[in-house]
Amino acid sequence: DICYRIRKAADDNKIKGILIKPNLLQTNYANLNEIDAALQDFKKSHKPVIAYGEVLAQKDYLLCAMADKIFMDPSASAGIVLEGVASNVLFYKDALKKLGIKMHIMQEGEFKGAAEPYTQNSLSPGTEENLRKVLKSRYELIQQDISKMRSMKIDTVQNIYENRPDLTINAQDAIKYGLIDEAATWEELQKKYDITDKYQISISDYKSGTEASISSDKIAVVYLSGNITPSINYNNPNVISLNSVDRILDKLADDKTVKAVVLRINSPGGSALESELIYQRIKAFEKPVVVSMGGMAASGGYYISCASDYIIADPQTITGSIGVVMALPEAEELGNKIGIESQTISYGKFAGAGNILEKTDPELLASLKRESASVYAEFKQRVMDSRKIGADKIDLVAEGRVFSASDAKGNGLIDDIGNLQFAITKAADLAKITKYGVESYPKKVTIWDLFRQGNWLQTSSAKAINKESNAIEPIEDYLKKTLPTNQWLYFCPYKLD
Repeated sequence: DICYRIRKAADDNKIKGILIKPNLLQTNYANLNEIDAALQDFKKSHKPVIAYGEVLAQKDYLLCAMADKIFMDPSASAGIVLEGVASNVLFYKDALKKLGIKMHIMQEGEFKGAAEPYTQNSLSPGTEENLRKVLKSRYELIQQDISKMRSMKIDTVQNIYENRPDLTINAQDAIKYGLIDEAATWEELQKKYDITDKYQISISDYKSGTEASISSDKIAVVYLSGNITPSINYNNPNVISLNSVDRILDKLADDKTVKAVVLRINSPGGSALESELIYQRIKAFEKPVVVSMGGMAASGGYYISCASDYIIADPQTITGSIGVVMALPEAEELGNKIGIESQTISYGKFAGAGNILEKTDPELLASLKRESASVYAEFKQRVMDSRKIGADKIDLVAEGRVFSASDAKGNGLIDDIGNLQFAITKAADLAKITKYGVESYPKKVTIWDLFRQGNWLQTSSAKAINKESNAIEPIEDYLKKTLPTNQWLYFCPYKLD
């Protein structure tokens, strides 16, 4: 854990300072806030934190701005790109029509928006307004962070974003704006601070004990990231499944030294059923549970958060998106275009229902529409019960709306705003302990652990051996990547980081 290592380095006499040198950083804004908190703790040791950049994208620069001093290469091809925030939505309605694919959408929540790319050519006014509000909040927070970290007037930061003439800010202009302190080559910086390769260690290689050794009592921090979906692979770090949550919570329930749990959730949601099953599992856990939301904890990500005793969101968190959607593709016309005919022999009212190459039965669509209302009602009920929101007010926070952390606190969807350390402290308060260690889950696994998981090897081998496929498979695979089909989803489709 990077933040833990940064804090440990403060007390390590062998560590004389920290050098930040990012290159196209791949993380979310909430994680940057966690690193900032750790660096602020490190600075209490009075050791220097310096940053150096050549080409700095926005997140790279935000990380550098946490340092005491920022140096940048003076080359004309170096610079800072402060791009602001944006969310791009692709619309497939006309393309699918040309292909001969019809998307039947069952959706509950006026502002859900997940299905709009398949039924419209632009966002509906309400969905666009809601998305703009969230993006503007994030945009303003980024500017406020730069203003605070660099001791710049907020008007100056806004002017840089809105009125600068060029995309890339070179070193000379960056000094003039106050974004950096000095222009220097890497060799000049090394000489200035007597930095040699021999005496450098990367943060990933640096180790200094384990935090859990501080005390026999522990707070367990469980990282849950990715889409919510069933998975037999309980060690997949990019998927949240009942299988993985169940195994971890079973272990923590049996460990008498674990007094409380913090769930660090970063997810746009996914399977409605898997969300419900995970919700039930967390609800049944008998030790205090605090949720710490990362960059996004929306739809199914928010659903499972509701099972906790306390919800804390990062200032940059996007949450909410209480709604449900299902997409059911029909490709009969496409089949006709490419010469594929489908005939189903069936017994039973809904036998063979949902065959993508045949016209969808109107009775099936009517049935699914009724079911969507029921699934949505269950989502709202979970929120009403856990957040103590009345039936007369639930639609004001539901209907698929997404919220910034500040708005979510204002409308009661979360309890407080803070970082992961704040959530750990809250968990300790709920557990009534003052001295404790912190241990992270899931633990890293070896290749042999992967081989022992169920039928992983058999499944992989079967896929490699079986070369057979049908003409419609590429289309089905593509649709699944954009919006998983034929299942109820608590899912927020927007890419906001």
